[in-house]
Amino acid sequence: MQDILLWQQRLRPLLTPVGAANALAGRIREALRRKGLPPSWTPPAPAVGVGSISSLARGKIMLSAWLLGWAKAKGLTPALLTGPGDGEPDDMPLSVQPGTPPALCGTDAGLLSQYHPEAVILADDNPVRAGKSAWEAVHPDLFILHDLFSDLSVRRKCDIVLLSPHDLDKGWNRAVPAGFWGEGATALNRAGAFVLHLWPDELPLREPLAKRRLERFAKPVFTVWPKIWQLRGPGGESAESLGGEPYMLVAPHSSQDVAAKAAQQFLGLPPRLRVAFPDGHRFSPQDQQQLAADAARMKTPHVLATPEAALRLGGVSGRTLWTWDPEVVLGPCLLTGARFTPWWENAWVDILHGS
Repeated sequence: MQDILLWQQRLRPLLTPVGAANALAGRIREALRRKGLPPSWTPPAPAVGVGSISSLARGKIMLSAWLLGWAKAKGLTPALLTGPGDGEPDDMPLSVQPGTPPALCGTDAGLLSQYHPEAVILADDNPVRAGKSAWEAVHPDLFILHDLFSDLSVRRKCDIVLLSPHDLDKGWNRAVPAGFWGEGATALNRAGAFVLHLWPDELPLREPLAKRRLERFAKPVFTVWPKIWQLRGPGGESAESLGGEPYMLVAPHSSQDVAAKAAQQFLGLPPRLRVAFPDGHRFSPQDQQQLAADAARMKTPHVLATPEAALRLGGVSGRTLWTWDPEVVLGPCLLTGARFTPWWENAWVDILHGS
């Protein structure tokens, strides 16, 4: 990612006009959608989006998993619709089960099916088709549109938008290729709430900028971060610790800092080595061999990978590959101090009553 950022900075005079044109195209597309061109599908049950305007933003899996758990606790039947992402389904919509290979369904859908094996999860690059299929099959009480913020083909009642620290700083309002945003900042007017993915100790540094950027939208701004509640081994076995032994951490570029802090908090010691890969990286046998060599060189008997990386990686020869089950921790609103759960439950009541 650092290489991409460097080239974006060097080529900014050339890339900025293209990014501005893409942002304008997004505004035009949204304006046409409001006029019904082309028409959007209004699902027969409320739809709620969990997505981002930036490809770098993380935390969407945690928020969607939280919503699936909330719906289950309330006795509701949810259906989660998402694109295949880094997967390549043979046929769509693909009903995602815990054993569905991520090469077919994509990493996000694969992880969500593991966290909530009972949930209806459909991977499809056409969310309207997937939504109609889900309705015919189970008549869900709630549609969750995962990572579909810029896809306006399905009307939704609320969009929860994830942002990263980079989005608030140098990445603010920089549409591709000048940045990582799919649309310009005016698209954030569609948000029902914002959620910043960052570790709590970063909040004092980021809070003033978050307020300056987001206060204008008059929507709550929450935070989310992962707390590890147990480790999980390659055979599904759980563990409370690594026995104080050193470990190597494997994580995507965009979440390596948060992952390292979560691991250190849980295990009581930092990783001996951090290995970061591009977001969405497809691990090859050569990558696995290199990780095994790195672990041997650093004398780390364990390799700890984020859930996304572990699902893609599969294993590391000669080493135990651990990942973790995350506990989703949601911080209070930066603007009002309100908690996420009461806010969401009030929003759900308003959605049901058509407010």
